[in-house]
Amino acid sequence: MKREFLKELRLEEETINKIMAENGKDIEKYKTLSETKEKEVKTLQGQLDTANKEIESYKEMDIESIKQSARDFQKKLEDTQVQAKADIEKLQFDHALEKALAGAKARNVKAVKALLDLEGLKLNNGELVGINEQLEKIKQENNYLFEIEELVDKTPGITTKINKNNSEWWC
Repeated sequence: MKREFLKELRLEEETINKIMAENGKDIEKYKTLSETKEKEVKTLQGQLDTANKEIESYKEMDIESIKQSARDFQKKLEDTQVQAKADIEKLQFDHALEKALAGAKARNVKAVKALLDLEGLKLNNGELVGINEQLEKIKQENNYLFEIEELVDKTPGITTKINKNNSEWWC
């Protein structure tokens, strides 16, 4: 609103000043509101531009290759899990075998292992099935691979050493 318009209406100067002051407040209020809305519009426009760029980047993606990569990764994960399970089972088998050979008092674990038919052994709940039979056969054929349990005969002048396989040694 302009002062000339109010003067043409023959209003007093004091009334014109009050009207102009009130009009100025309204104008400032709308300027502030307009600036706030303008900032919001700029922010929203920036977000829209960013979203459009993102959408464009998705359009350029090869979805089939991403799906194939996911399938390849899943297969690799499954293979790794199978291999890890096999490795754990082998470690458990080896540990049970070492324990059994230590219990049998093998002098040379590698030599005794070489004589074992590992294919014929199975691990069942932490125990090796078939190990005792194979160890007994190896002890009969190669008793020197195992520690000897000595039993001394108390007959004066004669010492008899007997190993677990009941073969006698005389000294």
